[in-house]
Amino acid sequence: MPLSRLTYASRAAEALPPDAIERILAVSRANNTRAGVTGALMYGAREFLQCLEGSREAVNATYARILRDPRHADIVILDFREIERRWFAGWGMHHVPPLWSTRQRLLRYGERETFAPRTMSAGSALALLEDLSRAQPADGDEVETVASAALAPRR
Repeated sequence: MPLSRLTYASRAAEALPPDAIERILAVSRANNTRAGVTGALMYGAREFLQCLEGSREAVNATYARILRDPRHADIVILDFREIERRWFAGWGMHHVPPLWSTRQRLLRYGERETFAPRTMSAGSALALLEDLSRAQPADGDEVETVASAALAPRR
């Protein structure tokens, strides 16, 4: 069964305190582990950028749950493609800390120095996630993640 990667951005329906993000991550990790889905979540300035990887069916089912989640508004699919390898194989759902989103990194991939993923192009969002996959160890381990096909043409 082919692997798929879905990248989307959304706006939080209301500001979320840090403990709400931790609860979202805990539930996501449990659900994703059962479903065989991996990925990463960035949150800041009431904006989400999330990457989901797994079988097409598992990724679609996970995304369908997100669409029904009232905490998300203005959801935009940035990219959906078949992939050969996961970027985030070691993460049920990795949380990208806000400190990782430095001004320089955000300006490298977007038009602003603030985190605004809904305004990013698909290519920029994928490049940012590829950068993340290379920069972060998986769940505390030094696990190599492969992101070589990030901007390969869709099939």
